[in-house]
Amino acid sequence: MKHILLTSCLFLAFSVIAQEERITKKTEGWYNLTQMSFIIGEENASSAAKSNMIPSVVTINGFRMSEHVSMGLGVGLTSYSYIVFPVFADLRFTFLKENLSPVLALKGGYSIAKNSKEIFPGQYSGDYKNSGGGLFNPEFGFKVMMTERVDFLLTLGYYYQHLKTEINNSPGSSYGMRHDRITEINRLSFTIGFLFK
Repeated sequence: MKHILLTSCLFLAFSVIAQEERITKKTEGWYNLTQMSFIIGEENASSAAKSNMIPSVVTINGFRMSEHVSMGLGVGLTSYSYIVFPVFADLRFTFLKENLSPVLALKGGYSIAKNSKEIFPGQYSGDYKNSGGGLFNPEFGFKVMMTERVDFLLTLGYYYQHLKTEINNSPGSSYGMRHDRITEINRLSFTIGFLFK
């Protein structure tokens, strides 16, 4: 009986050590992070961001260089008064090795857009050319390890986006033949995501 108990304890101890070693080996390697964000701020009818809650979805593929540092490239879709496609670099830092850890992330890049949607009806008449611009989004939050291969992330951040609208006005407009409208978006971002490694 003592031999069976001792053998069971040793087997359990080796299983725990093997489990820890297996988790440790996964501190480096490729990962995918898929996030859903809500860009929250005051409504502004005279800008390209008229809603007080703008949805955005991004996916990031990158490499974890250690348990703390990872870098990746991301693409996504954000719905302002017209759709833009963010393309950006992502740098993130995980503070602790624990299952629950604070995280700091920095996204920077450019949102691509080109369409002719009239976004200021009644204000300007003419031909519209909407385009994107620079993007900057630092975030701070928490990562929870759900399984060995999946983490859940919850972050809050500052969100900046530059958008440009070129309006070729109708003849006789008081604004002249061409008028440019710039939208500078300065808002909060609330993000949930899943990291697959």
